[in-house]
Amino acid sequence: MRKTALVLLLPAVLSGCAGLQDLARAAFTAPRLTFRSASLQALDLEGATVAFSYDLENPNAVGVNLARAGWQIEVEGTRVAAGDLPAGLSVPANGKAPLSFPVRVRFRDVPGIVSLLGSGRSDVGYRLSGSLGIRTPVGVVDLPLSHADRLRLPAIPRFAVDGLRVRSVSFTTVGFDVRLRVENPNAFPLPSGEIGYALTVAGSPVARAEGASLGVVPGGGSAIVEIPVRIDVLSAGRAAAELARGGEVQVELTGKAALAGLTLPLDLRARVPARR
Repeated sequence: MRKTALVLLLPAVLSGCAGLQDLARAAFTAPRLTFRSASLQALDLEGATVAFSYDLENPNAVGVNLARAGWQIEVEGTRVAAGDLPAGLSVPANGKAPLSFPVRVRFRDVPGIVSLLGSGRSDVGYRLSGSLGIRTPVGVVDLPLSHADRLRLPAIPRFAVDGLRVRSVSFTTVGFDVRLRVENPNAFPLPSGEIGYALTVAGSPVARAEGASLGVVPGGGSAIVEIPVRIDVLSAGRAAAELARGGEVQVELTGKAALAGLTLPLDLRARVPARR
């Protein structure tokens, strides 16, 4: 008899539980996520770090906490980075808690970034998106994460042929240094890198190399890189003659510079004095 009574009461109990859950859901107000700021924390030739800040507000009489969070960022319409935030952030009843996280954008991941830098663009558009999963008494509630703005770009380094210095002249060879000036218009220092180049002097191809070293260039400053070259008088007679004679010489240096993961084209032409 007791067993039969329990069987008869079970649907009513379950119905009551479901009713209580519905009542709890009706009384529960979804937490609110409010954007506070997006500030540039770091900028260099490799990339930019943006710090995002939000307020997570809980208008309910019971506390909630962050169960999961994921974000992605697009630059000029292309997704360049994504990640997750650590769970566990707690928001007290009828209270709020700050939510802050940094996002690093590597410029080499942005399609066409070298062209954008070369065009003189000072910034690019970005969009942050994602969602937060908030654990509540009525289950996990998802809140959208979104913000769009402009991201500042660094200035591209400037390269120029600064001159020639003749080191030695003999009947068979001429040794000289090509002075390459690297100017950094940014406030931050440029990291060390390397160049690959083809060198023409007085219309004669005289040298080709990969991996020539570029040192660190201070912020707002410049540096001179000396490229040592030795040419054969027989194979590059005109160039050797003009270098030995002194005076101005036409120099062309083409190739590429590799800095902070970026490949910058070099196409330099200048008429410079060949000094000893």
